[in-house]
Amino acid sequence: MSQPTLKHGDWAKIIESRQKQNSHKKTHTPWLKFVYLGLVFLTVFVVFYWTSLPSAQAQTPLPGESQTRIARYFSKQFMMGTWQLDEVKFSEYGIITHIRVPKKLNMEGDVLSNYVRHSLCPPASSVIWRDIKTHPLTMNLFVSLQRKGQKAQCDNPNAPQTS
Repeated sequence: MSQPTLKHGDWAKIIESRQKQNSHKKTHTPWLKFVYLGLVFLTVFVVFYWTSLPSAQAQTPLPGESQTRIARYFSKQFMMGTWQLDEVKFSEYGIITHIRVPKKLNMEGDVLSNYVRHSLCPPASSVIWRDIKTHPLTMNLFVSLQRKGQKAQCDNPNAPQTS
């Protein structure tokens, strides 16, 4: 019995095909390790980011009588003139007062916030803050669409002091 022998050309083809297979495996392995490592870092970043977000503090909803008094207070403030109270929205995250103005105010950022705090927000001595309690009060001044309005938050005297 004689064993068949491989010719050098056949042997070289077999060796080359094995080397190509091995080289493909080696090129995919570092790439996959990089992808897995990237996914691990991305997961850690997302978890860290998600847990570090300041969550809005949900509070107990205001009673119906308080909501009525608050809405009445602001409707009296904007009864006359060109500025009109559009609506007052209540949620467990705060109170938003939507006020329609005839044209956009020529103020932005801190200037607008200071103007709203000193001109439109109820004074700290007002009895309306008893009804608002610790809920945030936001004033939204808009011309045509509420979502395109300029918002500013009032300083709530009942809010816990953060240091």
